[in-house]
Amino acid sequence: MHVVVVGNGPAAIGAIEALRETDPLSPITLISRESYPFYSPCPLAEYVEESVARRDLFLKAGDFYLRHKITTLMEHSAVSLDAASRVLRAKGGGCVVDIPYDRLLIASGARPVMPPVHGLGDTPGVFPLKTLDDADGIITRLGMTQSAVVIGSGFIGLEAAQALSRRGVAVTVVEALDQVLPMMLDAEFAAHVRDRLLRFGVDVLLSSPVRAVLGGARGVRSVLAGEREIDCQLVITAAGVRPDVAWLGDSGLAMGRGIIVNDRMETNLPDVYAAGDIIETSNWMGASDVVPTWPNAVATGRTAGHNIAGHERHFQGLVAVNVVRIFGQAVSSFGARYGERTLSVQTPETFRRLFLDKGRIVGGQFIGNVDGSGIYLELMRKGIDVCAVEDVLLSPRFTPARLLPAPPVPRVAVA
Repeated sequence: MHVVVVGNGPAAIGAIEALRETDPLSPITLISRESYPFYSPCPLAEYVEESVARRDLFLKAGDFYLRHKITTLMEHSAVSLDAASRVLRAKGGGCVVDIPYDRLLIASGARPVMPPVHGLGDTPGVFPLKTLDDADGIITRLGMTQSAVVIGSGFIGLEAAQALSRRGVAVTVVEALDQVLPMMLDAEFAAHVRDRLLRFGVDVLLSSPVRAVLGGARGVRSVLAGEREIDCQLVITAAGVRPDVAWLGDSGLAMGRGIIVNDRMETNLPDVYAAGDIIETSNWMGASDVVPTWPNAVATGRTAGHNIAGHERHFQGLVAVNVVRIFGQAVSSFGARYGERTLSVQTPETFRRLFLDKGRIVGGQFIGNVDGSGIYLELMRKGIDVCAVEDVLLSPRFTPARLLPAPPVPRVAVA
């Protein structure tokens, strides 16, 4: 059985490791558009700010591919899929390669969203922060940068803004919507995060869509956003990501926002699987969703790997879980950003909120001390009714043991 894997991120590597747990011999060919071995993009902002060393980005030993008997095609991009002939076509180094497969895993991830803004896509000094090459380009540009604009205020954008600020750059975050972290927090909690950014010297413009990126002799020189023109020498685009499906348009794969898969990571095509940021599948509530996070990528990749090996596994559903630190203050969220009822607790440095529907947790948000938030995530995933403990649910006194049934009263034998 020849297994072809498109991608070299957490879904691809998770699938390969799961496959090799029971199948040490089947040939595997891995295709990666980058030149690097497996690394984590999560700390790229910290790499830019010099708090994480380059070597610490890489997550596997140098002999990982050799030990797992993987043939690698680095700096190659998948360009088409012929499912009828079971052939994947890839291009790299000026050559086109046709690769036959018995089973195929598509784990090529997501690409940064580039808003249709004049000058954004072709002006030197404009970068996403998705790959190691992006981070290296930003670091090189820092030598001529006094001020920067970050387009988008999701967690990647805010991590980038923080990194640049810590490198001595004056930073303006530009957001088209009316709050920061719009996919992560509700408006009230987002306001606390914006206040912290301002306190540490990061300017934030809300409700200010970018209209143009203007260039000069040395690349980007300013950004037009809302009614302002912001002078800058560096722009980071952090307007989100989308599944990398453009190359699959003629493949016959069923697609919505991403490749549609079932809970075994099977697509509608025989022996073709998909996992990671490229997929659309059921979330923990049963609704079809796209949730591009590292934990989901690892979990869906491992599910795919087991099923490719012939050992049936079922994925329990995507969950939106995000954690970011804003100048040392932790911010985390999971699940929905609204519910029928809201429970909140606030102290001078800590904000905790849960959203409930029909007595069950459907989401949570935490700023400051996020210890114990995993307990609420598990209660949500298990659908446990918390009505009986609502009054202490966000209290330090709360433990899941309060939701266990009372032990039976011992019977006393009567003589």
